[in-house]
Amino acid sequence: MKFYLLMALCFWPTLAFSNLQVFPTKIELSSREKSSSVTLRNRSDKVTTYQISAVYYRQDIEGRMTRVTDLKEDDFSIIDFLRFSPRRVVLKPNQEQVVRFMVRNTSKLDVGDYRAHIRFEPIEEDITKDGGRDNYVMMKIDAKVAINVPVIFHQGRAKGEITLESFSIVEDKASGPYFFVTMKRKGRIFPYGTFKIFYQKDNEEELVSLVNGVSSYLDERRFRFNIEDFSKKTGKYILKFYPDEYSKMPLAQTEYQWKKD
Repeated sequence: MKFYLLMALCFWPTLAFSNLQVFPTKIELSSREKSSSVTLRNRSDKVTTYQISAVYYRQDIEGRMTRVTDLKEDDFSIIDFLRFSPRRVVLKPNQEQVVRFMVRNTSKLDVGDYRAHIRFEPIEEDITKDGGRDNYVMMKIDAKVAINVPVIFHQGRAKGEITLESFSIVEDKASGPYFFVTMKRKGRIFPYGTFKIFYQKDNEEELVSLVNGVSSYLDERRFRFNIEDFSKKTGKYILKFYPDEYSKMPLAQTEYQWKKD
C-alpha cells in the first residue's frame, strides 16, 4: 500500500515527517515576486537521494486530493510556467540543500491564482551484477515518505470574497467533539490560512481551537476538524479565518450559539 503525505490541510512553518524536513511548507509566488526557495534536510542516519517534481492534485468538496495528469483549463495549473533546480539531490545525514523555484513567461496569463504541488520523493538506486560488471538497473521510489508542498502563484491582484456558512460544533462520543463549516469563495483566489474558534463571554474572546494549513481550491468546500480538550459551554462561539496564525485581521468569520439542551 502506498501512502502519500499531501500537505493540504495541516501546515507548520517547518515540516518534519519521517526522515525528511522541509522549510517552508508553502511556496508563494506572484507577478512581483517570481522566485522563492525551499530547504530540505535529511534527518536520517544514511545518505538519501531525493527526486523533485511538479505535480497537480484535484480537490473535492470534502478536501480529498487526487493526483491527475489530464489537466483542464479551469484547473489553473502553474506547472508549465514553473522552473526549479536541482531536480534531484543527494544528502548525507543532517545535510541541507536549497531548492530554488521561479515562474517564467506568465505575462499573458489572466489575473488570478494558479497552483501546483512540488513533490519530494526519497529514491533508492538498485545495483546488480551482470557479467562481472555493476549495472544501474532502476530507481525505486519510496512513496511512504513522499512530501507534497503547495505552490501558489498570484497573477496581478485578483479580487475575491470568502464567506463561512453552516458553522456548528458537535459532541460525538465515538470521535470526540468537532466543528463543521462550509467555506465559499467568489473570484479567482485560492484561500489558504488558519481557522480559530473563540468562545465569547462579556465581550472577551477565549481561544478554543486553532487549525493551520486550511486550504480550498473550489468555489465551495466543507471542513470538519476535531477540537482538542474541549469543554462545552453555552453561549456564543466565533469561527474566524485568517491568512495565517499570526494575523490580526480575519478574512471571514461566522458565529454559532450553543444553547442549553
